[in-house]
Amino acid sequence: MRGGQLIYDGLWRCLCPAVDGAALHRAVGSRSFALASSAPRIRSVRCSKLAQSSRRFGTSIQGAGEVPRAPASSSGEPRPRRRAPARAQTWEERLLAPTPPTEDALQHSSVDDIVAALVAMRDPQGWSFHGQSIDRHGRILQLVRHLLGSRGQPASPFVYECVMDAMADPKGSAEGVRKILDDLASQGMKPTAAMCHGALAALANHPDYALRQEVLDIMQEFWFVIDTPAKQSVVLGLLRDEQYELAYARLTELIDAGGRIDPWVHDIFIMVFGKLGFLDEMLQLMHRRMSGDVHGSAATTLLYFALDVCSEAFHYPGTMFAWNAAVRNSLLQPPDGVVENVLATAARHGDASLATETLDLIAQRTRVMAYHYEAVAEAFARAGDMAGAFRILSIMKKNGIRVVRGNTRMVYEALKGRPRLVKDAEGALRGLASDGLVPLAVVSVVMEAMSELDGSESAMGLYHDVAALCGQLPDSSLLQTLMVNSREQDTKRTLARDYMATIAEDDDAMRNARIYEELIPSCAELGELDLAFRFARQAASLPSVSGRGAAVAAARSHLGWLRRLVECAVEREDGRIWEVVDQLSRTGDAETTAKVQRMLQQTRLARRASASPRRS
Repeated sequence: MRGGQLIYDGLWRCLCPAVDGAALHRAVGSRSFALASSAPRIRSVRCSKLAQSSRRFGTSIQGAGEVPRAPASSSGEPRPRRRAPARAQTWEERLLAPTPPTEDALQHSSVDDIVAALVAMRDPQGWSFHGQSIDRHGRILQLVRHLLGSRGQPASPFVYECVMDAMADPKGSAEGVRKILDDLASQGMKPTAAMCHGALAALANHPDYALRQEVLDIMQEFWFVIDTPAKQSVVLGLLRDEQYELAYARLTELIDAGGRIDPWVHDIFIMVFGKLGFLDEMLQLMHRRMSGDVHGSAATTLLYFALDVCSEAFHYPGTMFAWNAAVRNSLLQPPDGVVENVLATAARHGDASLATETLDLIAQRTRVMAYHYEAVAEAFARAGDMAGAFRILSIMKKNGIRVVRGNTRMVYEALKGRPRLVKDAEGALRGLASDGLVPLAVVSVVMEAMSELDGSESAMGLYHDVAALCGQLPDSSLLQTLMVNSREQDTKRTLARDYMATIAEDDDAMRNARIYEELIPSCAELGELDLAFRFARQAASLPSVSGRGAAVAAARSHLGWLRRLVECAVEREDGRIWEVVDQLSRTGDAETTAKVQRMLQQTRLARRASASPRRS
């Protein structure tokens, strides 16, 4: 070989090491495969720099740039262009393309090229061919089989390291790691540090607690350094093995010790803990992660994930952290479902400001529904701002959404939980009425809470002003509630007569058996038998009386109203009692019918005993 050609080949190899494997052989000679185990893991250099280097030094390479134009002939006509010879494939294109190399391509590749391909695929940063990923597991095994089989290369530590790295792929397994270690021992070879690190990385994806501990023992026996990457593999293996508490403890110990944790390890723990509902631990890791060098899409993704899982679980600190960091800083616009979860979280924790902000965001996107208003009213009520809660419900009515008793249950719970708010609520109602009519359900919920806390007598002042506040009369549900909670007979009588005068029978609200247990005897004792029988017919038609299970047992236990109604009917000789009895016998089961018959028989016997003269 001429010396000039050797110098040029060496120069081009320095400018672009991947340009020609044959030139490398000529410049530095062939490498022994046995020495490849000591080669450092370096990333392959792409040949895209070749054209830039050529332009810099004013040289050209065949196939690297444009083909020069052919000079014109003496006649003025251009001479025909000479076709450039086809560019030979590089070892990267032959061995690391997305399509596996054929056996012919492997045979035409040198051992050094195959070793270089294995080194490239063992790169911790991963390998991609022009942005296209390859089957790393299958490609490593293919190249190793070719070296050991077709090329007759010995099974060196480098080969075992490559196969161990392949086990970290999802197609690998813990059994494969075990077989590699056993085969290494049978060959009388000692494990290397790189082999142990590869085993820990494989066991992070395919957890085996006993085998992982065995690998750690081997590293201690041979004085291999258990550095941060090895410890990361251990904690990831514990996480994959669902030993969440131990994995979290090991990770925090590693962080507190000043270890340089890779950001993706933090991200995996954050995602897993968020999905599992370990939100406090997730937020602690997020705080450590966000305090580091994280920005752009990574920060936005983590904040969106935290907002999603925390709002779904009504976790207020996490929701506020993510909302302040992402939404209020205009990093992202959460979807409607997440915004509604944030609204529900604000309602549950009494954050009226956050609830109002989310309601405004929903109003900008879509039509505000009744449950949106309810959530905001709940936030105000839990915060103790009854005027704000009533104002939201009034706005709901003005926007054409009917406010019914079910929409006010959150206000009722707030008033029952903090009785001192009742007086503030009455004042807020009267102040709100000066700006317009208040929904009847809003006035009713305040009166309901007042009657249950201090008796209906405390709510009579507000009761007489219902028409002025709402522009309509009290409904059947409110009157029934006031009658049940009345402590004085005069109040009950007044409410019963108002009920008969203002409520049509078709407008009666169906209540549960416990309410009828209070209403029917009260009306019968007051002499309001018309209203008593009206409620009795409703109680007898309850579907739970003729069913089965716990509801039936509850309904049967609440038939005490029948005894008192029968006694009053017998005293006044009111035959309407037989309609109620027949209805109960017709709709109830055998046990209910027998109980009604026994009750009638006992009532008749008591009547006869009281009517017969006593013997002297």
